[in-house]
Amino acid sequence: MHLELFIIMDIIKLKGEDRRLYCLVAHLVMSEEAISYNLNYPYKTSSDYVWFIAEDKGETLGFMPVKLEEGKAKINNYYVAGDDRSVFSALLKEIIKALSVDLEIESVTQIRHIPVFERNGFAVAFYWKRYAKMKVFRDEKERL
Repeated sequence: MHLELFIIMDIIKLKGEDRRLYCLVAHLVMSEEAISYNLNYPYKTSSDYVWFIAEDKGETLGFMPVKLEEGKAKINNYYVAGDDRSVFSALLKEIIKALSVDLEIESVTQIRHIPVFERNGFAVAFYWKRYAKMKVFRDEKERL
């Protein structure tokens, strides 16, 4: 018999300078584990960002800061504890639901995370050495 565990989580959406943001992510963005996860790049925020945070019973499971600029929503420098696919999926689905009507959604995705982004509606636009630029395409014509 195969049992699956289901994580019940909330996705919290906060502006980049909301005080609650710091309570939810500061302990992670300053940790060696999260910085290493982010390939040693620091996490950034400003009033141009919206943060999507996966939380369960007071525990932060992951987050994706999204920079809003020039008609685009750009995901970059994210963190998901244990690379949990269900957390990735919940965050990506919420970002697409909240932003895709008005904005083009792009991501700077670590190579190892390409499959989970693809399962959630993203496609690779081009590759760098350690990352891929990915986009959510609204229809097949945009992919060509």
